Amino acid sequence: MNQLAAWLSNYARWAWGAMALTGCVVAALVWTADTHFRSQQRITQLQYEARRSAIEVVGSTLNGNLMGSVTLLGLIDNDIKQDAQNGLLSVNATIDSTLMAIGAAFDAEGVLVVSSDGLVKTAWDRVGKSSTGLDVKFRPYYQMAMQGKTNVYAAISLARGERALYFAAPIYSERAKANSGVGALVARTSLERVDKLLHGRFDAALLLSPQGVVFASSQADWIGRLEGVATPQRIKAIRDLKQFGALFDKNDPERLPVAARDDLQEFDGHRYAVATAEVDWRDPAGPWKLVVLEDLAKTASMQSTALRSLGSAVLFWLLAWMAMHLFKGRHAQTMAAAQLQSLASEQERQLKFRTQLGGAMVRLQQSHSISDMCTTFLSDAHALFGTLQGVVYTRTSEDSTDFTLQASFACDGAVSSTLQAGEGLLGQCAIERKTRVMDAVGDGYWTIRSGLGSATPGTLVMAPVIRNEHVLGLVEIALLDVPQSFPRESFEELIHLLALNLQILLRADQTRQLLEQAQAIRQTNVDQLHLQQTLIDTIPYPVFYKGADARFLGFNRAYEQAFGVERSDLIGKSVMDLDYLPLADREAYQAEDLATIAGTGAVCKPMPIPFADGLVHNTLYYVAGFRNADGSPGGLVGTFSDLDAMPVTASAQTEIATAEVAP
Repeated sequence: MNQLAAWLSNYARWAWGAMALTGCVVAALVWTADTHFRSQQRITQLQYEARRSAIEVVGSTLNGNLMGSVTLLGLIDNDIKQDAQNGLLSVNATIDSTLMAIGAAFDAEGVLVVSSDGLVKTAWDRVGKSSTGLDVKFRPYYQMAMQGKTNVYAAISLARGERALYFAAPIYSERAKANSGVGALVARTSLERVDKLLHGRFDAALLLSPQGVVFASSQADWIGRLEGVATPQRIKAIRDLKQFGALFDKNDPERLPVAARDDLQEFDGHRYAVATAEVDWRDPAGPWKLVVLEDLAKTASMQSTALRSLGSAVLFWLLAWMAMHLFKGRHAQTMAAAQLQSLASEQERQLKFRTQLGGAMVRLQQSHSISDMCTTFLSDAHALFGTLQGVVYTRTSEDSTDFTLQASFACDGAVSSTLQAGEGLLGQCAIERKTRVMDAVGDGYWTIRSGLGSATPGTLVMAPVIRNEHVLGLVEIALLDVPQSFPRESFEELIHLLALNLQILLRADQTRQLLEQAQAIRQTNVDQLHLQQTLIDTIPYPVFYKGADARFLGFNRAYEQAFGVERSDLIGKSVMDLDYLPLADREAYQAEDLATIAGTGAVCKPMPIPFADGLVHNTLYYVAGFRNADGSPGGLVGTFSDLDAMPVTASAQTEIATAEVAP
């Protein structure tokens, strides 16, 4: 290094001269490389734009809605099928309206139905210039359709002498695709949609036929020109094709000033980037070609290249000065690498924690009881945070202020089995509803013991387990680390998982208890009903009871025997359904029952009633209404005594004679 410094001091003029000459060489190399690179870059970008524009051309034509419509009509329209095969027997307004609808919907100039002999059978034309009877069998679009292939064909219209696009689809004899058609359905449009794609997007753009004829271009004077050498054989083949009408009948075409290849080309004193892309319209002669040009003077000017060359020379001359800053830059790189490594380590730690947290969530969800869940929580806290001791309390009930110990980790027998809100620091967390991270050194709250001895924890963490604003439990753990290193947010995420799953288990327990209580109540009701029915069945007199709608709710065995009925036959029926009673009696009983239920009164009177033995028995009939617990009419209970089956005393006869309805 010292020898180099001495040489530069002795031969400074030569050194500066060499540096100046080398800087000029660098500038020249940069000029050449930049010119080539930017030109190639523009060609690459232009190729992409050309391919995209070619896709748009195909998408708006061959894959467009118009092609889809003529394809569908050629497949399903019976009038079009008949017209293509045999011709319609009479004037058919339907096919005319169909062709007109297609033309109007897609801005077509004309729509044709071509038969298998190549003649136009039916035609619709926007300006009324009919093509009916025109022979188009020489047209490739017709030939492709007869082969069962849809295609787009660009040509000069025979009917109007204008550039046009022909959308041709095969007409099939059945509603299914085949290898050949019985005719062709053709829609003719102007070249307006293609011209719009060529104008404004590029400095120049043109569409070449497979024969090399410019059919459309943003440069109007290029239309009709021929790319490449116009040999007599080539001109004759183009004229014989009749694709371009009378365009070349009188004069030979002019030569296009550019070649259709991806390259840098010069004409008219300008450098152009040229890119091409195929437009596959299924032309039998091959794909068409979209050629686009970009003036490099606008996108890759020499001024910017000159600035880059000058900048490169200045940069070279400043290399010596930059060398002094190299070591500083290297040191900065070393520091950045260290920070990047630290960031990567932190991300790896976070990923590991998230993975462990996901496993903890699964284990908590798989717990079958609250104590198992709390034990699992403490085990995961040990694995995630290095917890050495811990306890978990849960609330004994939703409205209680008491908490019960559910699980402990590495604790001795001094841990209390219950805890009240506000009791100690942990109980205070239930009131404050905040997590506490405390420095436990010297406080003596915990003593961490092992087989080799004991130690005082460095940090105590106390946290409430809260879900939907309800404190479900309390957690306390002890660690050896200092409070500043404790990952509080990560711990609270684990607490959140515990709260979520604890709430699920608590609700499950509450649901189970409610179900058990409901089952017990249902069983009690069943037992009581069974007892009541047994008591009623032991009464030797017929007894019945009805609901608020005067329909039978039940009766005893004596009632069944008296009238020869079954309970299942009468439950839910009213007295109007009792066929063994006269209709007049049933109507009177029904009215009396409804009045007794509404007024919760009582009726006591002698009444002749026909029994199952076929005899009419003299009875003492008695019914009384009752109310529900809320005071609404509940129904009535009734019974009667068979007076013919018992001896009647003088006092009983008097009582029977004076029996009447009690309000």
